[in-house]
Amino acid sequence: MLRRSLIAAAALLAVGSPLTAQTPREDSEQHTWTADRPDANGLLGVFGDRTLASGELQLTYNFSQENYRGVYFVNDSLDLGTVLQLYDNAPISRSDIVHQVRLGFGLNDQVTLVARAGWAVLERETTTGNSLIRVGVNEPTDIEVGALVDVYSTGPYRMLAQVGAIIPTFIGNTTYGATTPSSIGPLPHDMRTSGGSFGVVGGLAGSVQNDVGSVGAQFRFQVNVTENSAGSVGYTPGDRYEANGWAAYNINRNVSILTGVRWQNWDNVDGFDDRLDPGQDPHNVGGMLAGQRVILPVGVNLLMPAGSPLGGHTLSFEAMYSVHHDYEGPQLGLDWGINVGYVLPAG
Repeated sequence: MLRRSLIAAAALLAVGSPLTAQTPREDSEQHTWTADRPDANGLLGVFGDRTLASGELQLTYNFSQENYRGVYFVNDSLDLGTVLQLYDNAPISRSDIVHQVRLGFGLNDQVTLVARAGWAVLERETTTGNSLIRVGVNEPTDIEVGALVDVYSTGPYRMLAQVGAIIPTFIGNTTYGATTPSSIGPLPHDMRTSGGSFGVVGGLAGSVQNDVGSVGAQFRFQVNVTENSAGSVGYTPGDRYEANGWAAYNINRNVSILTGVRWQNWDNVDGFDDRLDPGQDPHNVGGMLAGQRVILPVGVNLLMPAGSPLGGHTLSFEAMYSVHHDYEGPQLGLDWGINVGYVLPAG
């Protein structure tokens, strides 16, 4: 954990130093923020970091995979024996793969409409101490729609506000997971691709450019406002908060390297699904699933050269490494993940 924290600090210094040390060829007030640079898009894992020009249509495909391994409680890793003393089953690992499509449209120069939806393929391994259980889920995620509103746009500076809504697919609350060895049962909370609850989204984001790169930051939240119909009681998923900070350095006109810090926080489930046995699995206990983590993302943006057949398209890659966990109750801990995306300017 300490080594990863040092790597995070070193990476931020490595990218941030050229931005601060470079003497711009122009006065900062004379520089104008431009979109035709590889650093115009932030880290791929950040959604809603910039507005589009009036009439501009942008389509993005994003492949993400997050790999979880080991159970953590507060800041500590728990061995399987300890987990099996507390629960009948001990989670070993989980792989979350999501195929996501994002759409953005510049309604005018001040407002951009955005939406995203995905399809999740989740796989989890759990042990009873005597046998291995594999659970698989293949379902759509919730849908997010919203708007990005330009609130400040002068010279190299950009700031926007984000508002939106979560539209649940509900499927994750009614589907039972097939397991190996053969059996069925209600899915634990971490294997549900939909919260089954309508929610509101809000946030702020900003960035500043100079001749060699850019820095940016974003804060966003998701507040769930309705109760789903899981079981005979129903519950409301915990609210979620996320903050991102990043720095990008342009190697040339078409390639930028990025790094940053991502903080994620989530609350406990309010209510409960009475089909779940709290003594069976730590992720069945919705009242102890709050937590937070810090992630180090590093990435590359490749902007296809103007005049080429794919001019204006962007290929992006992001690798994520977890550097800190703090969980209220025992939970699988994020180890590492990747995002691979392709941005297509469609208009």
